[in-house]
Amino acid sequence: MAQVCWQCGASSEPAIASESPPLRDFHRLLTSNDIPLDSEIPFIRDIASDEQKQVDTLEAAIVQLTRKRDEMVENIRQHCAILSPIRRVPPELVCEILALSLSSEDDGDMANEPPWHLGHICRFWRHCVLAYPALWSSITIPSSSSDPRPFLSMLEIQLVRCADAPLRVCWSPYDDRNIADPGSVNLVLAHSSRWRILVLDIRCKFYVPVSLDWLRPANGRLLALETFKVTGTRSRVEIPDIFSTIPSLRNVFLSNWTFKVRTSVPAIPWAQITRYSGIFDPDKQIEILEAAANLVSCALGFPNWNDVVRGIPIVLPRLRRLHLETPEFIHRLNTPLLEELIIHYWGGPTYGVPEILPFIQRSSCMLKTLVLRRCNVDFNLITVLQGLPSLTHLVIENDSLHSTPTHIAFFDALENDLCPNLTSMAFRVGSSDIDTRRLFAMARSRFQLEPPSARLAQLRLFGSWVSMVEPCPPHIAVEIQIMCDEGFDVSFVDSHEEETLKGKATFP
Repeated sequence: MAQVCWQCGASSEPAIASESPPLRDFHRLLTSNDIPLDSEIPFIRDIASDEQKQVDTLEAAIVQLTRKRDEMVENIRQHCAILSPIRRVPPELVCEILALSLSSEDDGDMANEPPWHLGHICRFWRHCVLAYPALWSSITIPSSSSDPRPFLSMLEIQLVRCADAPLRVCWSPYDDRNIADPGSVNLVLAHSSRWRILVLDIRCKFYVPVSLDWLRPANGRLLALETFKVTGTRSRVEIPDIFSTIPSLRNVFLSNWTFKVRTSVPAIPWAQITRYSGIFDPDKQIEILEAAANLVSCALGFPNWNDVVRGIPIVLPRLRRLHLETPEFIHRLNTPLLEELIIHYWGGPTYGVPEILPFIQRSSCMLKTLVLRRCNVDFNLITVLQGLPSLTHLVIENDSLHSTPTHIAFFDALENDLCPNLTSMAFRVGSSDIDTRRLFAMARSRFQLEPPSARLAQLRLFGSWVSMVEPCPPHIAVEIQIMCDEGFDVSFVDSHEEETLKGKATFP
């Protein structure tokens, strides 16, 4: 009878070790192509089976450890989130950040869409969104259509949440949806005394008539309106006479292409307008400018580039920013305080360049920014820049894709005494290696000028018409990287920054 321990119950007899199968040496088979003996095959299979069991055990352990690791990483993330600085950001700063995320590029105000999605991020942000009326102050009036969305109830919620904040009202008819929804119009018109910005983005079919009679009930109630904008295609649109007696109106943008064939200018209190852009024939533009002596910023478009008649210049004593779609119209202007000039050469790449200098001399202004769109680099341009020593910012949308002797002369002049106060420059590069090499040599010399106050601070490059497929050609990318490694501020800009550099944002 076997004896057992009275404390643990274990047998007191010594255990008999089981015999292990004899170890076999398969090194010979592992290092050769010899055929195994029939007696060796079972042992080989046992070894493989045992090893496979251990592999399965290890894989299960790996899965378990991986799951445990992921749980610990998530636990660490959650606890670190408790210490995140965003939790200490004051609600009013969160609201300002959210407002910037919704800002519009055109007018600096809220975008069209209300921030419904921002309330889905977290409970704290939802409280911030609901408590900040300005986030809900951008109202879009829908057009009559079969759209199933409950616009009316959404507008009612917006108007409650925006409280007494000034409103940005937008209507964007498309194609056959060119009639504003009556229920929404009545709801928004009830708050017309709070309208600060009115945007009509009309994109209907070619010459489709668009009625704005729904605006007439707002006559005499738009006391807070500061900005009125009409943009779009060639739809026929007639603006009712409700803007002529608005005391706060300062910004007017009439860039719908149908305005160029209108017989009369919309009734606007031009004497109080400070920012204006519009597309009209020259006579109507002159009529507007003669009545708008307080303009600070102005963008002028014309139906035809060659129908401007010379005459006595109109004095705009406060104008600081001018954007012209027709260079010839520069003869009709006198701007003693002008600091920024943007010219688009629709009539030809060299047309009108020589006229810049006489205009500057006649106006006796100190021009700081010059933007020339679709302008060839020629000797006329060099002559003009020689007469503009006050320039600090120069943008040239070089219209030539190939290097010319004038390009070399232009870069040589910039490397010497041309535009001595230039601190930033943007240039449209072509496809020529000679052109770009000379450009970078010029830029490097100006980046290293002495004293430091005379140095070029930044260089921005944008591509040719064929560069939309390849945003930055490889040979240019290499040169940019070399200059960046040397500590210079050089970059190839994307399409959005390119249009901003060239002044497109000035002319809606």
